[in-house]
Amino acid sequence: MTGRLSAVAVVSLGLACALAGACNEPPPPSPAPVKAPEPPPPVAVSDAGAPKPKMVANPDGLSLADRIAKREAAEKKVAAELATAEHDRLVKYDRSKLPLHTQVFAFITKTRAAWDALEPKLDAGGDKDKAKAAVEKLAGGQRAGIVAMGKKMATIDPKGGNSNVTTDYDVMLNALANDYPEALVASIDGDPKPLVEQKAELDKRTKKIGDWLAELRAGGHVPPQR
Repeated sequence: MTGRLSAVAVVSLGLACALAGACNEPPPPSPAPVKAPEPPPPVAVSDAGAPKPKMVANPDGLSLADRIAKREAAEKKVAAELATAEHDRLVKYDRSKLPLHTQVFAFITKTRAAWDALEPKLDAGGDKDKAKAAVEKLAGGQRAGIVAMGKKMATIDPKGGNSNVTTDYDVMLNALANDYPEALVASIDGDPKPLVEQKAELDKRTKKIGDWLAELRAGGHVPPQR
């Protein structure tokens, strides 16, 4: 009995020692951490920006200067065609009103001729008051006729934009009624500049109207003046 207990005790003692030895051994090392994958290298960005488009040869083979000249020539051609069409439109309209044009222009010419006839007489004797009175007398005598002719002139182009010279008539009639007599008075007082300007303006418009009416009567085509 004692021998069996001793054997059991020995076995128990050996098992205890084995367990004790296992307890005294160091724990197994922890597994090494998994290394995260490295990020991909950054893509290099060029400082030059977006790639420039390739130059494409002009299909017409013209240089920049030639293309500009070609465009300007085309624009001038269109402008000339438009000017010719407008000129022909005005001719057609004014030709249909030719008798009225003739009356108005004849009246303006006659009215101005009366001032041209009076002007040399204004210096006679050096009497300024008498000269000014003569200017006022002629202006007063012409005023009613100018107003009446202005109304007749307005019937040529009531809506406006269809006649080439009604604006010139209007300017000339107003000048003969007001500005021209005033310029003559200024000339009597020693300031000839206003009268010189009035004469130049009337001369310019007289030539324009005369040329225009001649074209209307001729029935031909004259290119518009530049």
